[in-house]
Amino acid sequence: MTRIRFRRFFVVSTMIVIGGLIAFLWMHRSHSQSLSNSAFAAGNERHPVTPNDSLVKVDVVKPHAGGMERTCILPGSIHAYEAAELFAKVPGYLKIQNVDIGDRVTAGQLLAQLDSPELRRDVDRGKAAVERAEAQVGQMKARILAAEADLNAAKTGIARAEASVKRDIAAFDFRDKQFRRFQELVNAKSVDERLVDEKEDQRLAAQAAVDASQANLAESKALVASAAAKVDQAKADLIDAKAEVDVAKANLSKAEVFVEYTRVTAPYDGVVTSRAFHRGDFIRGADQSAALPMLTVERTDIVRLVLYVPDGDVPFTEPGDETVTNIDALPGRKFTGKISRIAFSEEKKTKTMRTEVDLPNDRGLLRSGMYGRTKIMLQAGNPEAFTVPSSALSGTTKGGKGTLFVVRDGIARKTPVEIGVDDGVQAEITKGITSTDLVIVGNINTVKDGQHVEVHELNSSAPNKR
Repeated sequence: MTRIRFRRFFVVSTMIVIGGLIAFLWMHRSHSQSLSNSAFAAGNERHPVTPNDSLVKVDVVKPHAGGMERTCILPGSIHAYEAAELFAKVPGYLKIQNVDIGDRVTAGQLLAQLDSPELRRDVDRGKAAVERAEAQVGQMKARILAAEADLNAAKTGIARAEASVKRDIAAFDFRDKQFRRFQELVNAKSVDERLVDEKEDQRLAAQAAVDASQANLAESKALVASAAAKVDQAKADLIDAKAEVDVAKANLSKAEVFVEYTRVTAPYDGVVTSRAFHRGDFIRGADQSAALPMLTVERTDIVRLVLYVPDGDVPFTEPGDETVTNIDALPGRKFTGKISRIAFSEEKKTKTMRTEVDLPNDRGLLRSGMYGRTKIMLQAGNPEAFTVPSSALSGTTKGGKGTLFVVRDGIARKTPVEIGVDDGVQAEITKGITSTDLVIVGNINTVKDGQHVEVHELNSSAPNKR
């Protein structure tokens, strides 16, 4: 038992001694290192690094003159510049179909024609109605001539009646004077009283003749008024007949238009991309349910490239921006163009803006539905800025400010700079460096401000685009 206790005491004592020695050595070393570092720092403040010190080898590049262009690369698809689904306006049986899928057509070319006997009969009825209405016009013109002749005859009767009235009045005046003279003679006992009675009878007969001629004049005037009314009525009937002609012609034109609807023509130069029927098929009218387009024609001499620009690039996208497109189905070919139109509005769900580029397609290489990638030149680079690799930036950047090391007279200098754009590959430096500076892009972590370095210049011909 005594031996066991002794052994325990010996082990514990030994461990305590060893721990104390380790703690003493660690504290002594830390103190010595602290003194050494303080002395080194003080010495450096008083004595800068000299060319005789060991040199650090660094890779450097010259700043590339000009800032970074703003670009974006987007997926896009080819759409027909114009595409028309051609329906039959009226129902009928497909009688003629001159084209098929893939055929090239020209504007106004007859593509298909329906057979509709009912519409042809409507045209025949319309023509007959026009002829009947025009005959009515002829009749009304003849009636006007007859009425005007009656009117002229009636006016002539008035002249005769007026002459009769004047004659009879003159005869009455003569008989009246004669009667009065004979009456005076009777009063003077110069003639027989019976002669006075005879003259009175003659006077009354003359008065009756005057009354009759005046009545005849009034009747002639009434006949003139009646004839004039008949002329007016005939003229009104002529106007009505002409209106009937216009109505008949309008109905005929409508019937002819519906017959014309049986003809399906090409709206513009293009190619037939779909066909739904064959000769003999019954075609429903476009206004009927379940109606299908007979043919589809797409314009191919020019196509629309449709892109959707993301929200971040929308403010920089404008009509006229240059584009370069690579189509997956046409490797090795590039299609250059310019933005033709933008929506000026983002879609609510995707927060993207529809953008279209019109691409010439004289050779017909671009087909509707093809897709690829398009590079848009959104903004030109700042001509007064410089471009350097992003790896040249030292530490963190904040608020468009950062630092990098430049070599001047063989000495590395930590230089504050202002950063315009940094895409992780290249950085646009707007202030802080010159074209003669050598910018360190390697071994940055081993370089200190004011240290002599040995430079190895790299090729700096990388494009300043993003």
